[in-house]
Amino acid sequence: MRTNIEIRFPYATTCLVPVNLINRHNLYIICVQKSKGETMGKNEEIARFVEDAGGVVSAEQIKGAGFLPGSISYALKSGAIDKLTRGVYCSPEVFDDDFAAISYRWRKCVISHGSALYLAGLSDRIPSSIDVTVPHGYNPHGLALEYPDARIHRVKHDVYELGITETRSPGGAMVRTYCAERAVADLISQRSSEGADPQLVRDAVAGYFKKKNADPEMLSRMCAALGVEEEFRMYLEVLR
Repeated sequence: MRTNIEIRFPYATTCLVPVNLINRHNLYIICVQKSKGETMGKNEEIARFVEDAGGVVSAEQIKGAGFLPGSISYALKSGAIDKLTRGVYCSPEVFDDDFAAISYRWRKCVISHGSALYLAGLSDRIPSSIDVTVPHGYNPHGLALEYPDARIHRVKHDVYELGITETRSPGGAMVRTYCAERAVADLISQRSSEGADPQLVRDAVAGYFKKKNADPEMLSRMCAALGVEEEFRMYLEVLR
C-alpha cells in the first residue's frame, strides 16, 4: 500500500508526495505554483481584513487571522497594503498616521497629555509632537530614534492604568489613549511639575466643562489620583 505525505508551501498548491520517492539519499518534491489569480485573491483578502480592522493592523494580527507569513510580502509588493512602520501595515488610503504607528508598534504606549486632549476633541492644536505614557520598567525600543520629538512620560503601574480607552486617530485607526478626564488631569500635573503651557491647560479645563457629557466628579477624582486636586480647584475658581 502506497502512502502519501502532504507538504504545504506558502502560495503554492499542496503537494502529495509518495513515500516511495523518499530514499536514504534524496527527497524529490514536485510542486505547482499557485496561479496569479489565486495570489491576487489572497492579496484582496488581506486588504479587506486590514480595511475591516479600521485601516491599520499589526503583523501579529495578520498572522493571527490565519494568513501565511509570506502573504504580507506579496500584499505589499502588489500594493494591496502599505507599511506604516516596522510590523504595522495599513490600507493605501491611510495617510501617514503617527498616532496609529506608535500605538500599534509599541503596544504599551498610551497617547496622553496634549495629544490625548486633541484626540478627545478638546483642543484644536495639532500636536507638533506626540505625548505617550508608559509604565515604569517598560522601554519602547526604537521610539526615540524613529520619533525623536515624541515625549515619553513614565508613571507607576497603578497610575498608568487609570483612564485608558480607545478612540479613532486622524487616519481612522483605533488607538489606545486616555479619556478626556485623564488628559486634563495630566496637563494640570504637567503644569505643576514641568511647566506646561498655562493657556493650553486653562483652555483644556474650560473646554472640558463645555462638553455635553462632562463629568466634574470623575475629573475631580482623576485629579485626586494624580495628586493635583488642589491645583484643579484653583482652575475652577478662575473659571467662576
